[in-house]
Amino acid sequence: MIGIDLVHIPEFTTQLANGDEAFLRRAFRAEELQRREPVHLAGLWAAKEAVLKAAGLQPGQWLEIMITHDAKGRPSANVHGATFELSIAHHGEYAVAVAQGVSA
Repeated sequence: MIGIDLVHIPEFTTQLANGDEAFLRRAFRAEELQRREPVHLAGLWAAKEAVLKAAGLQPGQWLEIMITHDAKGRPSANVHGATFELSIAHHGEYAVAVAQGVSA
């Protein structure tokens, strides 16, 4: 139960500009949109795609994934009661995320 995804930030920023609010509503929950900077959202998008792969979800089920951060800023995701640890990184024009399912 491991997934990884890489996002090209300039391409993602263009996608945000073209999709506007409709894209954001299809891809992110309201709680995830507290910070709307493209670099931050690109990291969340990479995390959602990584979780999608790790959880075996179908493309388009992004709202099934809830990404949160603990008091120390560590990200994790919840999907139908399953928890996934996340690592999100940004460098230059890229954001990358790795998701790993946590054993119960």
